Amino acid sequence: MNCLDSSFIIDFLNPERQHHESSRRWMEEHAEEPHLVPYICVFEVLRGSPQQDEETYRRARSFFDGRAVQVIESGFTEAAAAAELDARLHGEGNPLSARDTLVAAAAHRTGSRLVTRDRDFEDTPVDVDFYV
Repeated sequence: MNCLDSSFIIDFLNPERQHHESSRRWMEEHAEEPHLVPYICVFEVLRGSPQQDEETYRRARSFFDGRAVQVIESGFTEAAAAAELDARLHGEGNPLSARDTLVAAAAHRTGSRLVTRDRDFEDTPVDVDFYV
């Protein structure tokens, strides 16, 4: 199972992005696998989409509304797990931003491989697949 970070989704949805081809190839290779997206990544992608144009926003909404991905919602249990991961990462001297901690915790909690190009996730207990 794969947990898609916002960097991957943004690259995948926008053919003008530098890493679009890498994300497209990755998605082709893993098309039959289940893909999860933490709710905070949905927010990050949709937050930036309207600033570009209506078509970009529509494409992003369609990606999340379609059957290609399952959005991971969050509540108390997920917040507590993220707080515990945050304490662990700080204790190990490898803190992440609050947003990245929520993403890492979602991947860790679901036993998913995190798909990203963000090297901040290198020193985490999460299985990471860097597509570039």
